[in-house]
Amino acid sequence: MNKYLILSALLFSSFVNASGGTGSGVITSMYVNNGWTMVHIPDLISTEMGSKNNPDNCASNYYFAIMPTDQNYSTIHATLMAAQMAGKKVKFWVSGCKGQNNSYPHIVSVWIIS
Repeated sequence: MNKYLILSALLFSSFVNASGGTGSGVITSMYVNNGWTMVHIPDLISTEMGSKNNPDNCASNYYFAIMPTDQNYSTIHATLMAAQMAGKKVKFWVSGCKGQNNSYPHIVSVWIIS
């Protein structure tokens, strides 16, 4: 019984991120700061809150963000740069909101599409 109670509490907690996979598009610009890296993909911009490209209702999905404190930050950062320079489409798994003012979907993983 306790297992079901704990599971229910976790599922309905306001702290649980929705997370999800985005559509795909080409990175047109990259914004690098000492506190974050953000990429802009025009094909993924949506004004609809809770959309596929903004499942956690971040303030905006004009950018997608990673933070230097993220696991594999260097690898993800290098992957984003390589994809932008090669003009390859990418898609993300996002969870939560990060970047400037914690306003943008947080990139957890990256797929490069041929």
